[in-house]
Amino acid sequence: MKTLISTLLLSLLALTLQTSSVFAEPVYSLRGTVGVDELSEMIPNRRSMAVDGGIDVNFEDQPPVIPHNIDKTRITLHENSCLGCHSKENQKITNAVRPPKSHYRTREGDKLRQISTGRYFCTQCHVPQAYTKPLVNNDFKN
Repeated sequence: MKTLISTLLLSLLALTLQTSSVFAEPVYSLRGTVGVDELSEMIPNRRSMAVDGGIDVNFEDQPPVIPHNIDKTRITLHENSCLGCHSKENQKITNAVRPPKSHYRTREGDKLRQISTGRYFCTQCHVPQAYTKPLVNNDFKN
């Protein structure tokens, strides 16, 4: 008897889950109704913010935000123009922020003379700021 009731309850649950997805509202991305395999309109470039002294971080271990324009910055396998100002050697001349020691270590903690390959593509973590309207509402409090 218990098995019969359990089976009926599981069947009812499965039926409920199946029919609820039929009535659910469609989910849209920030691209709107454009399908994944379709091209959407290009987002126009926004004027980057330039903030003297940098931008404060909002939480512990947040990668610092880039406080200057990076429109002409190139980061490829063979070139990283960020290091033109931010490398150990050039930082003294340009007075740019120097990457922390963690960027000069391997995953195992071994010291390196150059930026670690895992930290080479700066814009994976560090992002520029721009004068734009937010895409979604946000009530985050620092």
